[in-house]
Amino acid sequence: MEQRLNKTTTNAQEINPEAISEGASQAGMGIILTVAAAVGVWSVACMIGGLVNAGGIGQLARAWFTAVTGI
Repeated sequence: MEQRLNKTTTNAQEINPEAISEGASQAGMGIILTVAAAVGVWSVACMIGGLVNAGGIGQLARAWFTAVTGI
Protein backbone atom coordinates (compact mmCIF):
# COMPACT_ATOMS: atom_id res chain seq x y z
CA MET A 1 0.00 0.00 0.00
CA GLU A 2 1.17 3.35 -0.87
CA GLN A 3 0.99 6.04 1.78
CA ARG A 4 0.11 9.51 0.72
CA LEU A 5 0.61 12.74 2.50
CA ASN A 6 -2.36 14.96 1.89
CA LYS A 7 -1.36 18.53 2.16
CA THR A 8 -4.10 20.93 3.08
CA THR A 9 -3.60 24.59 2.72
CA THR A 10 -5.64 27.31 4.29
CA ASN A 11 -6.05 30.58 2.59
CA ALA A 12 -5.13 33.44 4.90
CA GLN A 13 -8.14 35.35 3.62
CA GLU A 14 -10.63 32.69 4.71
CA ILE A 15 -12.49 33.52 7.90
CA ASN A 16 -13.68 30.72 10.12
CA PRO A 17 -16.79 31.99 11.95
CA GLU A 18 -16.68 29.10 14.42
CA ALA A 19 -13.14 29.95 15.49
CA ILE A 20 -14.05 33.61 15.88
CA SER A 21 -17.13 32.71 17.90
CA GLU A 22 -15.15 30.40 20.17
CA GLY A 23 -12.44 33.00 20.72
CA ALA A 24 -15.00 35.68 21.53
CA SER A 25 -16.73 33.36 23.98
CA GLN A 26 -13.47 32.59 25.75
CA ALA A 27 -12.55 36.26 25.95
CA GLY A 28 -16.00 37.13 27.30
CA MET A 29 -15.83 34.43 29.96
CA GLY A 30 -12.36 35.61 30.96
CA ILE A 31 -13.58 39.18 31.39
CA ILE A 32 -16.65 38.11 33.36
CA LEU A 33 -14.60 35.88 35.68
CA THR A 34 -12.02 38.61 36.23
CA VAL A 35 -14.68 41.18 37.14
CA ALA A 36 -16.44 38.68 39.43
CA ALA A 37 -13.18 37.93 41.22
CA ALA A 38 -12.45 41.64 41.65
CA VAL A 39 -15.94 42.23 43.11
CA GLY A 40 -15.48 39.29 45.48
CA VAL A 41 -12.11 40.51 46.72
CA TRP A 42 -13.48 44.04 47.17
CA SER A 43 -16.48 42.77 49.16
CA VAL A 44 -14.26 40.74 51.49
CA ALA A 45 -12.02 43.77 52.01
CA CYS A 46 -15.05 45.93 52.81
CA MET A 47 -16.40 43.38 55.29
CA ILE A 48 -13.04 43.18 57.06
CA GLY A 49 -12.82 46.98 57.14
CA GLY A 50 -16.33 47.23 58.56
CA LEU A 51 -15.59 44.58 61.15
CA VAL A 52 -12.46 46.38 62.30
CA ASN A 53 -14.19 49.78 62.31
CA ALA A 54 -17.24 48.53 64.22
CA GLY A 55 -15.20 46.85 66.90
CA GLY A 56 -16.41 43.27 66.51
CA ILE A 57 -18.95 41.03 64.85
CA GLY A 58 -21.73 41.93 67.28
CA GLN A 59 -21.26 45.65 66.81
CA LEU A 60 -21.11 45.19 63.05
CA ALA A 61 -24.37 43.22 63.04
CA ARG A 62 -26.07 45.82 65.25
CA ALA A 63 -24.87 48.70 63.06
CA TRP A 64 -25.98 46.89 59.90
CA PHE A 65 -29.41 46.15 61.36
CA THR A 66 -29.79 49.77 62.44
CA ALA A 67 -28.76 51.02 58.99
CA VAL A 68 -31.17 48.71 57.20
CA THR A 69 -34.21 49.14 59.45
CA GLY A 70 -33.65 52.68 60.70
CA ILE A 71 -34.44 51.67 64.28
